Amino acid sequence: MLDSTTSGHFSPEATILMVAIFGTFALFLTAGFVIKIRFHNSEFYPITWIVKPGEIRALLDTALTQRSKMRVSFVRDDPGARSTDSTLLSVNPRKGIELEMTSLVRANTTWVGKLVACDFRLRLDPRKDYQSFYNFVSPVLAVKKASDDFIHMTVAWPTRLELEQKRGFLRIEPQRSSILLADVWHESTIKAARGRFDFPATWGPPLLHMDPEIEFPALEVRNISGGGLRLEILPEALRKQHELFAPGGRFIAHLILAEPEAEKPTEFYLAMRLQNAYGDPVETGIKAFGFRIITFGEPGETPTAPMSWKNATTGVPALDDWTFRRHLSLYRLRGE
Repeated sequence: MLDSTTSGHFSPEATILMVAIFGTFALFLTAGFVIKIRFHNSEFYPITWIVKPGEIRALLDTALTQRSKMRVSFVRDDPGARSTDSTLLSVNPRKGIELEMTSLVRANTTWVGKLVACDFRLRLDPRKDYQSFYNFVSPVLAVKKASDDFIHMTVAWPTRLELEQKRGFLRIEPQRSSILLADVWHESTIKAARGRFDFPATWGPPLLHMDPEIEFPALEVRNISGGGLRLEILPEALRKQHELFAPGGRFIAHLILAEPEAEKPTEFYLAMRLQNAYGDPVETGIKAFGFRIITFGEPGETPTAPMSWKNATTGVPALDDWTFRRHLSLYRLRGE
């Protein structure tokens, strides 16, 4: 190429070589521009995002079919912002998602336009006891009170769903040997005893008690998660205080759970709200209650220091970890 240029004579070989070099350079340059344009016009999403309209519609239709509850909370900087459960009434890409909430929720038209975070879960494979958790954020479109005083709220159709795994929803049925102690108080009995909620020693005798020394306890812990408990109670224990076990009632539980991996067991103080009641004591001899954990107690820096209560909006981290470890140990025992 240099000889051909300096001599001023035409060289076919040099011409072919120059065309090949500059042609290749132009090809790479063009390809770079094309790739840049395509990357600029397309968006890259995390693998946990569902953005295809058809997939979003299919998942929300499945949630409606499975009657999945949707947990709703305002989008705020405060992680302790309260949330409430709602029921799906309808899903429509043009009209939005209509939710029904209990009349206890103080909803009003000032909610319109505000952003809410919605969480729900689905069991996509009926053959497996595994649930997937989804979240989306949308503005409120409308709020109205139905004829039955229930609140109907419509939120905008989401542009994406985010797949998430909340271990706080992971429930296990613990072995009885794992529950070293379970005491339950109703908050009204603590107040009647002039007890202080930050000093457990002042709460008086528990309403219900269970420990390994009792062969037939009035209380059994049937399942447990970082976000709630399900307790079974014998009718004899309910007769005297049955009026306390009404939906919405507030209770405090003291649990001591075996921790095979550690040198000592794990202790929990949980403030709970009674959410659901199951079973008929007349037919089955027992009745079960589902409790949602609202706050959890943390001991003070010294034995005489008061206990502090922390919000459990996303579950109790230590109880969540304990549940997860028990879940793994059960899988190991089964050889899975």
